[in-house]
Amino acid sequence: MIESPRDAKQVERCLHNIEQYAGYKPGFRRAHSRGYGFRGHFTATPEAAELTTAEHMQGEPIETVVRLSNGGVDPYAPDRTSDSRGAVVGLAVRFELPSGGTAEWVSISIPRFVPRVPEDFIEFVSASRPGLVRSLPNPLRLVPFLAQHPSAIPGVAAIATAPAPDSFATAEFHGLNAYYAVDSCGARRAFRYRWIPTQQRLPLTKEDGRILPPQYLISEMKIRVGRAPVAWDLFFQMAEPGDPVDDMTKVWPEDRPQVQIGQLVVDREHEDQHQVDASMFDPTNVPPGIEISEDPILEFRSQVYRESQARRWAEGPPPIKPE
Repeated sequence: MIESPRDAKQVERCLHNIEQYAGYKPGFRRAHSRGYGFRGHFTATPEAAELTTAEHMQGEPIETVVRLSNGGVDPYAPDRTSDSRGAVVGLAVRFELPSGGTAEWVSISIPRFVPRVPEDFIEFVSASRPGLVRSLPNPLRLVPFLAQHPSAIPGVAAIATAPAPDSFATAEFHGLNAYYAVDSCGARRAFRYRWIPTQQRLPLTKEDGRILPPQYLISEMKIRVGRAPVAWDLFFQMAEPGDPVDDMTKVWPEDRPQVQIGQLVVDREHEDQHQVDASMFDPTNVPPGIEISEDPILEFRSQVYRESQARRWAEGPPPIKPE
């Protein structure tokens, strides 16, 4: 829910910049526009129940809806820019809780991102709009932005150097925002989560680049899941005192404790793609036992997703769907 005129103005400016500068197409999401839905289940480890009372973390298999997507605004953009460089991709999960409710998480295939606060993201979208060379940012806009926001440089570098994926199934996905796990005694521990694939990534070759069409990831995933289930292991990276929980531009050191929380298995295509397309996947939709952190980007994402959903519903379904 947008709580103040300032929040509403930020959301409006964010969506205006996306629609003006990032290649948006009516009827699609304003981000992660091209995607496909699958079904599967999540099973937590005993260690999960020790950290949190969240009902989907107690060890029983939980039915899930999974949307795998590109990370961009243009649904017709290619899945890679070269044999070695690709676009950021996403993994959204809806857990269908035993109580009848849902919980949702959204993650992407890079370990850090650009904004520290909503205003940073709004300015970044404007600064990264294409110049004379289509699809490439105008350095006259982007360089001044980075000079004023040096904390954004690692995130921009992560986007620019994202490897060309051979499959969604081999991509590692990061939640980026911090959350709190609350145990049965009420103790709260901050964490970030990541999905680690059980299948090994294979670098694309020049021959792959010659054969593969511009968009191939969704088609490849349909074929792969039709042959055998695909899985990711869920890990919590636990914060230590002093680790920032309100700044997604700062990566916690890799020596922080990593706890295996469970495994997500995707085993079939979703039977109703329209239903998946209509879904929002709100990263603030968490059950008791998990709490959102002080990171201002979390609430901002929820607000932008909600307004984006309202706009695309009003526009109606797109006439031509990619891949």
